[in-house]
Amino acid sequence: MVAVKRRSLANFIKAGSLRAGFYIACCTLLTNAYADQRLRIGADPRLELLTVVQLLSRYPYLTPYRTDYARDAIAHFTNYPPHQAIALFRNFSADGNWSDAYPTAMLYLSDPPALEERETIPTHIYEAFRGPENFARFLQALRDFARRTDFNRFFARQNKLYLQLEYKLREDLAEANSSVEIEDYFGTRQLSYHLVLSPLLHHGGFGPHLGRAGGPFDVYTLLGPTGAERGIPRFGPREQLLQIVWHEFSHAFVNPLSEGYYREIERRSALFDPLAEQMNRLGYTRWLDCANEHIIRAIVARLAHHHLGPEAGNRALREESSRGFRYIHALARRLEEYEARRRDYPTLAAFFPRLLDIFAELQEP
Repeated sequence: MVAVKRRSLANFIKAGSLRAGFYIACCTLLTNAYADQRLRIGADPRLELLTVVQLLSRYPYLTPYRTDYARDAIAHFTNYPPHQAIALFRNFSADGNWSDAYPTAMLYLSDPPALEERETIPTHIYEAFRGPENFARFLQALRDFARRTDFNRFFARQNKLYLQLEYKLREDLAEANSSVEIEDYFGTRQLSYHLVLSPLLHHGGFGPHLGRAGGPFDVYTLLGPTGAERGIPRFGPREQLLQIVWHEFSHAFVNPLSEGYYREIERRSALFDPLAEQMNRLGYTRWLDCANEHIIRAIVARLAHHHLGPEAGNRALREESSRGFRYIHALARRLEEYEARRRDYPTLAAFFPRLLDIFAELQEP
């Protein structure tokens, strides 16, 4: 990897937070070829702080790819004595399960080192940290870690890499308009869309959404590398990247709908039994999560059909079915009905009961 030119923190922070400065820099890279003006792309210091602590705690659910970024992080942060934040996170994650609550929690906070709570943190976040008191302890330790290790200096020094990754991602997304494509399909609008690049995050990503119950939401894709080349994280190829973004953004639309039909979905929980072994390996241990993933993956396959071509859509269905999502073909066929009857069903929310009927039909043929 070409050596990253170091910039002083003073040159990087000009008018506000690290993240705000980075997003301003990103905006200068917009071109006419990049259509999605509502999508904000960039690295986020809150997520990078967390993933550094996870890296030092040997958390197994980070990127498997060897990158110079990980090497630089280890070189910087191992110059400091072992810290309580690392020990606390190792304790929280000792059960061996991954959780999207860890990165999602960071989105409710201000930038490091202050990490002030900006919004009310949901109960399920606290559960991942074994209660609000333990979360408060971890947050205080994280603040201290950021100050003692001069985390902001590390983040600023990586600015060139962040911009390089962001620029390449915009090239891969040229002519795409993912927020419009998603909203057109669901027939519903959200407040904002954020694509957060995180070089240490696991392959693929997470799709949290923040806001009041019922929406609209601030929607996120927290994106980890899909590979590495000469020590530099990569987030493509384009077809795979688009499908990851569609998938993660779709959670903000599908998850709230499923919560509203929780009882109806749970009535079909016997469908989980033949899938349980494969789903558990993928981290989906509940039927509700499995049902959501089936629905979202079927939607992504239909989006691929329309925006990448029929073969891409069929390939997505085959690949997802081979991973264990064996009900996806039936859901995709039902979604074709939705697409053909948009006058009757202007939103997926209106069609959702009809879509859920698939599970009843599969259980009671």
